[in-house]
Amino acid sequence: MASQFSQDKTRVIHFCDQRKLHLDPVLFLNNQQLTVASEVKFLRIIFDRKLSFLPHIKYLKSKCLKSLNLLKVIAHNNWGADQSTLLTLCRSIIRSKLDYGSIVYNSARVSYIQQLNPVTNSALRMCLGTFRTSPVSSLQVIAHEPPPNLRRLQLSLNYALNLLSNHSNPTYYNTFQHQPSPLFHSKPHSHAFQYTH
Repeated sequence: MASQFSQDKTRVIHFCDQRKLHLDPVLFLNNQQLTVASEVKFLRIIFDRKLSFLPHIKYLKSKCLKSLNLLKVIAHNNWGADQSTLLTLCRSIIRSKLDYGSIVYNSARVSYIQQLNPVTNSALRMCLGTFRTSPVSSLQVIAHEPPPNLRRLQLSLNYALNLLSNHSNPTYYNTFQHQPSPLFHSKPHSHAFQYTH
């Protein structure tokens, strides 16, 4: 039985970094024109048309701040949890969110990604019960936590090594051996991506 796609749930996103005026692609599905979106969420990662990942980073920061409020309640000075429990909880509800998809959104500008640093810094201060003026590098050493940029690099390298060890993975060919077509190089700004969820 052939699978059917819903026109209402299908979006088109045009990845392009041109500043001049250019038209979006016009695509149809079952004789119905598809909507062109400025951003789409795919596997919990928000892709925008310029692949800046700024909308995703803002969304991620908002989610982590909500988890930070939960951590704040549990880290009460009088009856709160101990340091080890708080660090474990921090890694579970905050760092796990930052880790997910980091090998994708790590291509964003450094200034964009640095918007996530205050969240991790506040979480470490809360877990360790230190002053706001405590150096972040000292907190990371005490908590045995690498800097966020090194953490993202480690996750990327782990993924690459796992991929290199599994040649049967379809992603292996696309990552290490696939060569884009000449059309891709001649018109790098004219590609459209059809997204279905």
